[in-house]
Amino acid sequence: MKWGVIVFILAVVTSWADQPIMNMMPRWDGGYGIQVLYDYIDREDLLEGDETIHKGWSETIQQVHIQGVYTWDRSIRITAKLPVVLDAERINLVDGQRVVQQDKGIGDLTLALPLKKYFNLMKRSGNWTVAPQIRVPLGSSDEYEVWDRVWGAGLFVGYETEVRHWFFAAGTGYWTFEADEPNEWHASVDAGWNFRDNAQLLWESDWHYEDDGKQFASLGPALYWRHNDHTHLRFEYKRAVAASAPDNTYDHVGGNRWQMGIGFVY
Repeated sequence: MKWGVIVFILAVVTSWADQPIMNMMPRWDGGYGIQVLYDYIDREDLLEGDETIHKGWSETIQQVHIQGVYTWDRSIRITAKLPVVLDAERINLVDGQRVVQQDKGIGDLTLALPLKKYFNLMKRSGNWTVAPQIRVPLGSSDEYEVWDRVWGAGLFVGYETEVRHWFFAAGTGYWTFEADEPNEWHASVDAGWNFRDNAQLLWESDWHYEDDGKQFASLGPALYWRHNDHTHLRFEYKRAVAASAPDNTYDHVGGNRWQMGIGFVY
């Protein structure tokens, strides 16, 4: 077996910091893998600032994330993440009228170069990560866009450590975009219990902020299961709290998010 107990974190909105496969694999030179994540988001109300403008004016998003990784060296890897919006629909207020808007198709491609520094102490191991990232706009505009469809550049810094039964991770990231898109800040703190040598239960907390005032925190559990050395499964649920939209702008923010995925690594 090429690794010990596998650890991972998966963040909320658009997997902004996490990298395939399951954020930690492969850990050897010349490794590669692919994972597919199904993602369902349900946002209940239309907001303006922290006020509910229309209760029940919802937004639902179904998408699939196709993600891959290759490692030249265990500490240097390249990752690619491509979302595909299967179906998205929201009820919005446009010029004082109730309007149903939809979106489908390919989202924005994210390329990253995670650089990792591993450490092994007497009873504890872990790593530091610095990951420069770029966002590449793909696809065409629809009635509204789940993805921004603009160029962007980002940087993520993270720390992970674990002992035999316990895992901890924290990280923060920043994105800046072209045109009039607001810049974004993200942060996460996750704690996990390795209840089997091939399984982990986590409690994850994430925070998302945009400099136009949009923000929310999200909390929830995640379960990881290593079926065998090549096949890995993950399930996650998060619920947003303290959600607010930009002032003087109608938007759907936060909501409930379910995600499940399978990854293959070689």
